[in-house]
Amino acid sequence: MPRLSCYPTIRLFIDGRDQEYTGGRTEQSIVTWVLKKAGPPAVELETLEAAKAFEQENRLAVLCFCDAGARGAFERAARQVEDVMFAYSTAPDVLSKYEASAPSLKMFFPHDEQSATFLGDLSSAEEIESFVKAHRHPMVTHFSGETAADLFSDGRPILFLFRDKDGKGDAAEEALRGAAKQLQRRLLVALAGSSEPMDQRLMDYVSVEVEELPTARLVTEPQGAMAKYRLEGEVTEASLLSFVQEFEAGRLKKYLQSEPVPTSQTGPVYTLVGSTFESIVKDPQKDVLVEFYAPWCGHCKKLEPVYTSVAKKLESVPSIVIAKIDATANDVEGVDIEGFPTIKFWRADHKEEPLDYDGDRDVDSFVAWLDDKAAKPFGHSEL
Repeated sequence: MPRLSCYPTIRLFIDGRDQEYTGGRTEQSIVTWVLKKAGPPAVELETLEAAKAFEQENRLAVLCFCDAGARGAFERAARQVEDVMFAYSTAPDVLSKYEASAPSLKMFFPHDEQSATFLGDLSSAEEIESFVKAHRHPMVTHFSGETAADLFSDGRPILFLFRDKDGKGDAAEEALRGAAKQLQRRLLVALAGSSEPMDQRLMDYVSVEVEELPTARLVTEPQGAMAKYRLEGEVTEASLLSFVQEFEAGRLKKYLQSEPVPTSQTGPVYTLVGSTFESIVKDPQKDVLVEFYAPWCGHCKKLEPVYTSVAKKLESVPSIVIAKIDATANDVEGVDIEGFPTIKFWRADHKEEPLDYDGDRDVDSFVAWLDDKAAKPFGHSEL
């Protein structure tokens, strides 16, 4: 499926050198990211007033009560977490305010418990980073344009509940919140509806139909080789916990969406669906060209008559198949589609690594390219 893209693109320029903004889309995220890039990884809080101001100004704040000898891993973690502010202090009145002893570490946030004390190894930057990332989101996050980038870039699996604001939806949300407390931030948990444009886009992205609501999906690597898992049956606290446990045990089967198999093939372009993709495209006797399209895509509509003409011209070549698949309604495991149309070619003798079509989008260019790349050349000049 195509990735969800987030716009606009933001870049930071320091001394003439630029870097792309990789943080969240909230005001606090942008300010924190810029301060972290332009200044030190952590700031010193020398007074009680400074500590109070730091906590008030930063909705996500990490405080290390430690001296320079114990700050190495803390500062390394601070550089890795770009949208959370880090500070340190050894001032007695600051330690007293937070009822802390040195060395120790606490994180403050505006949701759920409001704060958490780090119980891991202060000499491990990886453990500190994992602790901070686990608490930077609420136990249950509302999916929106503002939270999408943060959720998708977190790295943890995401459990999505899709629900309407009705009786069933309210009961499902209550079940999700109960399950989230027991999951203890092992993965992200998010709520989505069906009426907002971003909700609808997410539903398309993870293959959810309106009539299924309330329903749950568990998603991994949403910005890469995404895998989706579908909760079967009613949404309850018990079913959600079992769903996650089965996933963590490696016993869940990936959910691959597929349209019904066409009862007949009409026209020269072969229509694929998710369930027929493997048998047709991976046939070792055939070279297969596939267009991944979206019904609403203007570029796909413009290409359609050209692509049909290519298929028509090659109808007499038995070794080649010209095919198409609606990538918004069908999933293909192992194929990452970033935009429409995407055109890939599976050679008969090399099915593991398809080629991306990179020629011009006219009939002659398609046919010449195929003759050059095919495992079984067909002599396009003679057609």
